[in-house]
Amino acid sequence: MFIIFINDLVDLCSDIIKMHLFADDAKLYCHVKNHGNMEDLQTGIKKFVEWTDKWQMKLNIEKCKVISFHHRRYSNNGVIPNYTMNSKLLEEVTEIKDLAVYYDPLLLFDKHICEKVKKAYMMLGIIKRNFIHISRNCFVTL
Repeated sequence: MFIIFINDLVDLCSDIIKMHLFADDAKLYCHVKNHGNMEDLQTGIKKFVEWTDKWQMKLNIEKCKVISFHHRRYSNNGVIPNYTMNSKLLEEVTEIKDLAVYYDPLLLFDKHICEKVKKAYMMLGIIKRNFIHISRNCFVTL
């Protein structure tokens, strides 16, 4: 029912920006090349907020973040985007976790890999502590 309820949301912003929905999570984005594109993204955010107000859906603005993805040699050219939602400035972050994957502005996935390795070592430590008196073959199987 929820997906049917929010189905028109993607069409609402499609002429200005792009949007992806997954369950109760929405991602608004566009390719920002100049100030005009930044204004388009802000307009899309405004339309999104107007839609949520119209349908009386509450947004947790504290969870709303801004991240810019770019190539190493490109940057924001000293322009700091200030996107707002309900007159509150959205926090710009340098990394974000989405669906258990960590993303950074250069899409290097260093933090994601580090977290997965750390979790694997943690599991190995649990196995070593709890099965210290088993044979080597059983340990390798575990």
